[in-house]
Amino acid sequence: MYRILIVDDEPLILAGISSLLPWEEYQCRIVGKAANGCKALDLYWQLRPDIVITDIKMPAMDGITFMKKVREGGGCAAFILLTNLEEFALAKEALRLGAVDYLVKLELEEEFLTAALKKAVEICEYNRKKGIAQGEQGDVFEDTLEEKIQNYFQRILIYDARIKGQEAVENIIGERYGNMALMLINFNYGFEGFSPAFTREDQKKVMDFAENIISGMVKGFFEYSCLLRRDQNGFILVLSLEDQKDYETQIQVMSRKFRQVMKDYFEVPVSIAVSQPGGEAQDLLYQAMSAMNQTYYENSEETVFYSARCEKDERHSSNFNINFLKKDMAAAVGQNDSRRFGKIMDQVISLFEECRPARTQAVNACSNLYYFFVFLMEGEKDQSFPYAVDIIGHLNRMEHLKSILKWLEGFRDEVVRVLDLRGEVKIDRNVELARKYVAEHYKEKISLGQVAQALNLSSGHLSSVFRKQTGQKFSDYVTEVKIEKAKEMIRTHQYMMYEISDMLGFDTQYYFSTVFKKMTGLTPKEYETTKQDF
Repeated sequence: MYRILIVDDEPLILAGISSLLPWEEYQCRIVGKAANGCKALDLYWQLRPDIVITDIKMPAMDGITFMKKVREGGGCAAFILLTNLEEFALAKEALRLGAVDYLVKLELEEEFLTAALKKAVEICEYNRKKGIAQGEQGDVFEDTLEEKIQNYFQRILIYDARIKGQEAVENIIGERYGNMALMLINFNYGFEGFSPAFTREDQKKVMDFAENIISGMVKGFFEYSCLLRRDQNGFILVLSLEDQKDYETQIQVMSRKFRQVMKDYFEVPVSIAVSQPGGEAQDLLYQAMSAMNQTYYENSEETVFYSARCEKDERHSSNFNINFLKKDMAAAVGQNDSRRFGKIMDQVISLFEECRPARTQAVNACSNLYYFFVFLMEGEKDQSFPYAVDIIGHLNRMEHLKSILKWLEGFRDEVVRVLDLRGEVKIDRNVELARKYVAEHYKEKISLGQVAQALNLSSGHLSSVFRKQTGQKFSDYVTEVKIEKAKEMIRTHQYMMYEISDMLGFDTQYYFSTVFKKMTGLTPKEYETTKQDF
């Protein structure tokens, strides 16, 4: 059994995660829970868990600090981090420190937690095979020098932890790898339409095969090297560049040969990125990761070497967002308007081409788009649209931004097909009657129940069909209409603000001003000033 510690300052999250999986089926058992990093750290040393699932942002001590202190103390538990949507920078830092995976709380589902848990269990199994226990010193066979070097780099680059008694190994590494570079090798498993081309078992076979090929091939180019399995999608290759005059050419030749082998045997495309030579191992890993990000844009079969350009292209606005299109998208789906939906998706694709979002941003935007459509189709008996279990995983395996754009085009075409199958464009008569009622009574206080009663409908039914057809809540629509009328009145310069507030049925002028600013970004007075006639 693998012991699990769960840490989060939200009781509902703690309870939710605890009940999300049948833990015993995964050979796991929850041994403790904590509400902040300080309590978690105490529990960690008491319980010695194998796996820790922890929130990043918490009072007293955050998840990253907690993780660092465990590593500094020699703990080697596998960490899974929980984040909110705005915490991706922290999540990236956690991965750099050796976290197995990060999960977004708002999107936390059984399949995502299961995938992360399996990764954590793989690391636990690796530790047990190597005799690495949580603070216990069992009888362990003496490793060979090569195994010691591999374990050293594994801890520095994968787990970000130094352990006592490594001075002798560090001296040898200093001699062999005084001038080293890191190569990242990522496998981009094919993804056509909405189905994975490889199962997890297939991936394991590919990785085992690739490990043997790389280990044998690199010996023909570099005297010293160390290959580490980073995850199920790639490796870290540590290269000694001592007395290597033209290492870039050597790496390019070796990379081309390896790519060709993988293509011939598995038809799996491979992305390769290399750091600059020299420096601390973790700094080199960051450089290699930045260079790997560049392969996402270049759509090239050549190896990418780290440069200042990689840093520049990695700095993207965190504000890349397509949510402003969801209202029109929901209306198009609600009305079976495939043509309108297609135009909206063309706009989405144009935004991706112009903004060139980072891989994480692109994956998040696409997955949110997919699940938004699934939400809109909820309750439909038509199952013609293929539902992917792990859409984020599929998107993450796409090799280039060009592949993401191709996926968006396929998503657009598939949804258009589904909408066409549903029938002609339809506009619900009750929605039109509700809009007409609002247009005639906008000066009154309008409630959903009031309109539903006037139309002889239930409030629940009217709310559901209105949101499905328009993409917004009925109350938001009423507010939108009132504010548009307020803007018309302000532009005439005939009324005082309190008069407009009363005429439109707002309780107070202050509330009217608050709502107006929320909708327009300006107070009523500021809006009036911008519309003065000179």
